[in-house]
Amino acid sequence: MSANLGVNFLFRPEDLSLIFRRHPILPYTPMKTPRFISAGPLLASVLLSLLPLHLTGAPAKEEVLIDFTYVTVDHTTGEKTKSYEFAWDDWGKHITDLPGKGCLVQSPTNKGVLGENRTMVKFDKTTTIDLVFIIGNANNAKVINFYLEDSDGTVQTWSIPLEELTKGRQYRVPIDLTKCTAEEKPGKKPGMNFKKIATWQIKGDWSEPNIEVLLIKVVAPKAP
Repeated sequence: MSANLGVNFLFRPEDLSLIFRRHPILPYTPMKTPRFISAGPLLASVLLSLLPLHLTGAPAKEEVLIDFTYVTVDHTTGEKTKSYEFAWDDWGKHITDLPGKGCLVQSPTNKGVLGENRTMVKFDKTTTIDLVFIIGNANNAKVINFYLEDSDGTVQTWSIPLEELTKGRQYRVPIDLTKCTAEEKPGKKPGMNFKKIATWQIKGDWSEPNIEVLLIKVVAPKAP
């Protein structure tokens, strides 16, 4: 499911910014990719506030498992609190955390990963989760991957193709936890133990094309 938010990402080496230009909302209808707009940091920061915080088309009842929009900074220590613990490789050097908006991965390659070890996120209450994100206009990456590892070492991944998706739009892509794309590593016990997830990650495919994606949330149907 997608929603046309009319989003333009501005990719400049000297200033990572987002700017937004409104367009009519036309759910499910393909649109021409919006053109980039050049603007200074001040205009970018003002227009950034125009991004809606709600998830267009989202179910009325859902549980937020991972909230990339949650970012706080301790003004005394400068310490940042966010939804993920680490970011590595090229991604680690090209991520911007935008409070209330999401985690902007804006890397010159799709070689990287972000995630959390010893996670407290519960994946055992649902068989389906949704990744909510926006594809930037400068994106050329073909795929991102959702990754889980349980306590006995089983590793499974779910691939999310980007190549056929329209740039500048918000998407809500379902992930069927019962059908992984690949089991990268078998654990001591067969199958993924969703009650004992140790690590979650969102990863690139280690290819050369640049990536520009705004990660917003991972959500699941709320248990009755």
